[in-house]
Amino acid sequence: MSIGQIREDLKKLAKLAANVSDAHSCILFLPTGLLTSSAPQRSAEPQSFHPHAPHASSPQGETIELKKVFHLGPDLAIGSIEMVATHSASTCLVRDCRIQVGNGLIGWVAENARSIHVAPFDMDSSVLGIYTETEPLKSLVAVPIPMPTENQNARTFSGVLMCDSRKAFSFTKPQMKHLEEIATLASRLLFWTLFKKETTSTENSWDSFLTKTNQLSEAIGHDSIELVRISLDSFAELESAHGISGAVQQSEQFVRLIQQALPPHFPLVRLPNGDILVALDNMMTVFFQNKIRTLANHLNDQVKPFIIRLQSFSAKASRARGFDIDAILRSLPAPVSSTIGKAVGGSRA
Repeated sequence: MSIGQIREDLKKLAKLAANVSDAHSCILFLPTGLLTSSAPQRSAEPQSFHPHAPHASSPQGETIELKKVFHLGPDLAIGSIEMVATHSASTCLVRDCRIQVGNGLIGWVAENARSIHVAPFDMDSSVLGIYTETEPLKSLVAVPIPMPTENQNARTFSGVLMCDSRKAFSFTKPQMKHLEEIATLASRLLFWTLFKKETTSTENSWDSFLTKTNQLSEAIGHDSIELVRISLDSFAELESAHGISGAVQQSEQFVRLIQQALPPHFPLVRLPNGDILVALDNMMTVFFQNKIRTLANHLNDQVKPFIIRLQSFSAKASRARGFDIDAILRSLPAPVSSTIGKAVGGSRA
């Protein structure tokens, strides 16, 4: 996934945050230089990484820090965050805005990794450092985006998701929770796309899918896997309109687009009937389902629409055997189990 694609995804998250909180402006800040071609590469695998570890604010406002997700090089740990995604009703945002860690409300959240909720906001909006003109703000909320390091001796700080409003006492506790969940999603999106070690294998066999899915389960937790089955419901119509060759070409293009959109550690396999099965981190299922639907819409033409159907299944660990993706898929209701059975049998014959 390119840096440009990541930025577009972060813009969608900023828009989502603005919609769920009815914010005037929603801005996402990350450590300066993180989204560049020179972003640091992941080093050794963290020993205690679990993306579901809590980070939401406690009743006292403290945030539990995740300590072993990202490795930030010295060039990123020197102390500033930059505006990387916005969704705002204002035309007065500072262009290429950067904020020193520790300075102002937003810089304080970055330094301390703690959420804040200011209501009523009785200060001039210029103290935020994000507007070129005064905005009549009445409330503000900012939550940290976890950016820990594997080096416990290195200075660390968080990204920040900030929303403000012209309404007094605008942000409710449920909205705060939603914003914290979006901040977690942004953190995990960055982990999978920027820092997770790239895979060089292009094998698309059933056994390879099982191996990669089990590796994913070890990284994020056995109960964090969700399986998404993608069916191309319009294949017959496409064949009628474009011929078998044209329908197959569109189908293969769709698979390539999905592979490009997914981080490399989310495995994908083609089933005998042409359906696609993907294993995802369940925190990100809805996000990537929406991306897949967008890809399908991209393939629509003037003759026939490109229609897909998505089914999701939560994968749970077996008490007796641990995480066994094969057994889980066989236990799914028909017709899923029958199709999977053919795939398994075919790969082992």
